[in-house]
Amino acid sequence: MRRLIAIVVSILITLLALEFQAQTPPAQTQKPPQAQAPQTPPAQTQKPPQAPAPPAPPAQTQKPPQAPAPPAPPAQTPPPAAAAKPPAPDPLQLAEDWMTRWNNLANYSLSFEGKEVGREELVNKMMELYAPDVVAEVPPHDDEQIGPVLLRGSTNVQKWVDKISRTQVKLLYIQRRQTKKQFEGTKLVYSTPLPWGGVGISFEIIAAWSRREDRRKFTGPGSVFLQYNAAGKIDRLRLYVGEIAEVTAL
Repeated sequence: MRRLIAIVVSILITLLALEFQAQTPPAQTQKPPQAQAPQTPPAQTQKPPQAPAPPAPPAQTQKPPQAPAPPAPPAQTPPPAAAAKPPAPDPLQLAEDWMTRWNNLANYSLSFEGKEVGREELVNKMMELYAPDVVAEVPPHDDEQIGPVLLRGSTNVQKWVDKISRTQVKLLYIQRRQTKKQFEGTKLVYSTPLPWGGVGISFEIIAAWSRREDRRKFTGPGSVFLQYNAAGKIDRLRLYVGEIAEVTAL
């Protein structure tokens, strides 16, 4: 019996020993470290410098065929400077110029022989303002004339101006002035552009003159109407003087 128990115990010990050996891993043997040989860098061969390659041309995309462009219109030449419109005349200056030349018709002198010196030049100066086909409506210059006198053409107008210079002295035609509020003694000239070109002006006057033969003095209110064409010449004139009265000493 004891022998049997001893056999069983020995078998158990043997089984335990086998199981213990199966669970433990086998011991690994470490190899001694080996010295590594130094690595020599590979020899670098120097390459000769190379010229930079030329830039590649940009890729050209093929454009679709285009329709031919229409012919360009002919170049327009600008109009010459001479064709430019001149600046519009100043109505105040036009009125002042006419009045000055009119009053100057009597500003000539007489020689010792009684000849008129400078009168024809003053008449010609006045006629420079008129166009060849001027039409003028002027007051009568004799007692038998009733109503205004209508003159056509610069030749007839010159005869009338010449008669004024020979029969009247001390011409003093002045523009009427108007005062209102802060404006004192202002000359008023009314102007309008003409449909056919040019400008028309009008202004009020007070006329005063003396007769050459007897020095009798007359005065009267009136107005002047002038139409200037595109060339700056007077096409139409209307000189109106009404309520003429003789100036006498008191």
